[in-house]
Amino acid sequence: MLFSPMNSEKPSSWILTACLLLGMVSVNLIVFSQDATSLDQGLRDLAADELDPSALQFKAQAHFAAGVSFLAQGEKDKALEQFEKALQVDPESASLATRIAENLILLQQFEKAQSLLQRASESDDAPGMAFELLGVITLSQGEDSQAQRLFEEALRRDPSRVFSRQKILDQALKDQREDLALELVQEAVKVTSYEVEDMTALIGLYLKYAVLRPQQLKLLDQALESLVVKASEVAEEEPVLEVAIADVLMLTQRFEEAEKRLSRLKDFDPPLILAREKLIDLYVRSGETSKALVELGELADINPQNPRPYLLMGSLEADEGNSEKAESHFRKAMKIGPAFEAPYYELAALKLNQGDARQALEVLQEARNNLPQTFMLEFYSGLAMTSLRQYASALKFLRSAEQLAEEKEPSRLTGFFYFRKGSVQERLGQLQEAEDSFLKCLQKDPEDATTLNYLGYMWAEHGKKLDDAFEWIQKALDLEPDSEAILDSMGWVLFQQGKPEEALPYLEKAESKLTEPDPTILDHLGDVYLALDRLPSAKESFQKSLEIEFSEQVFEKWNRLLDGSVQ
Repeated sequence: MLFSPMNSEKPSSWILTACLLLGMVSVNLIVFSQDATSLDQGLRDLAADELDPSALQFKAQAHFAAGVSFLAQGEKDKALEQFEKALQVDPESASLATRIAENLILLQQFEKAQSLLQRASESDDAPGMAFELLGVITLSQGEDSQAQRLFEEALRRDPSRVFSRQKILDQALKDQREDLALELVQEAVKVTSYEVEDMTALIGLYLKYAVLRPQQLKLLDQALESLVVKASEVAEEEPVLEVAIADVLMLTQRFEEAEKRLSRLKDFDPPLILAREKLIDLYVRSGETSKALVELGELADINPQNPRPYLLMGSLEADEGNSEKAESHFRKAMKIGPAFEAPYYELAALKLNQGDARQALEVLQEARNNLPQTFMLEFYSGLAMTSLRQYASALKFLRSAEQLAEEKEPSRLTGFFYFRKGSVQERLGQLQEAEDSFLKCLQKDPEDATTLNYLGYMWAEHGKKLDDAFEWIQKALDLEPDSEAILDSMGWVLFQQGKPEEALPYLEKAESKLTEPDPTILDHLGDVYLALDRLPSAKESFQKSLEIEFSEQVFEKWNRLLDGSVQ
């Protein structure tokens, strides 16, 4: 979803954050009836006892439990002291070392945790969790390959490790190892426990795979249904799990069931904002815009300083064609969060769609006053200048956007970006540079018929690289054989190659498919008729073109036919 409650920032590394989010660090706090003082006394009594060697393991566990208790009470130094004592008593226990490492991560003692986990991993009976935690730390250090090996070992030792399975799945999908990815997902439900945290993580794994590989969703139907049934048995008092179940239901288009679950969670105590956000997502997916707007309004009332609900309300109103309401919501979001980027770009896009590029530029200037220079700011400025036909300025902004993306966000450089850049370069007469941009676009999507056609038509229009132009247009036509624009391009490149007889059928077919007359196609058709000495047809085509849009060149050709100077 677009908006999530922001937690206050804690002085911890991303490792801890990631672990907590994924349910990896699950410190099961032992609840003692004693306060800290009585606990101290109990530990002194324990230390004073004469214990035989068979009781060492119990003594180590007692120190560990005390450390966990102190940690829960905020007594970090005492917690560390008890963990150290536990290790002194039972230094050979890989399981104990792993559990202590979990808690050291909570205490931001990452080097100590790593050292302890490495020692534990050398033991034959080291638990899968030891390798999993070590993999997370290793991953944070940029050692991706080593981290993958650790996750694989974690899963080998303990197939129920959902996080390790997730990381291996991510790599399998990246490497396009489809069989392995599917196997990892299909096996997960068989080996994962039905504890709340594990089921929540398991649902997350299924959802990620299904979103990335939607064509495989049918293969998961039975497993997903079984998971929903099992999870539902324990989800009533587990709102996060309930939300996860709703995600599955939405994925499988069971919107009504999902709505019932999420509606029960809206007024959960304490308020579960995530449930409202998911409910809004559901209404958007199912096309119930009015319900989504009501929920967004309530969400805005709950937290009036959050600009995100207003942003989404604006987007929904814009989709409904309610431009004034959309603009009002966008401006409200901008006022509440002047450093929040999205509303500026949404409002700029709204103005561009309305044909008001100058107001779009005013919005973008306001963004410049409140935001650092970003790819989106430069890109939208380029689009606005293109709309105003100020192509030199447009190209300047687009180049700036490209440079920013190369430095910080390479994923921003999509095929669409390079298409827009190429079209501006073409209008500036920079044909070779435009070709380079269009080819970059085609590297992203080799079957982009629009780009193939634009590239071919560009050279055909200038009478250059006609053989290449023909090949590009032919590829586009193979992809979209009924496109009037591509049919026109094919006719035009054949005409430019001196083949008017071959060009004519394409241009006539292009004209027949038009719902509204097109002046360019009619002009091209007139040129072909003229080349074939079909003068009345040529004169008629030129006249029809002029009736739609005046062109001095077309007028001259029509006028020469009219006065008989063309024989």
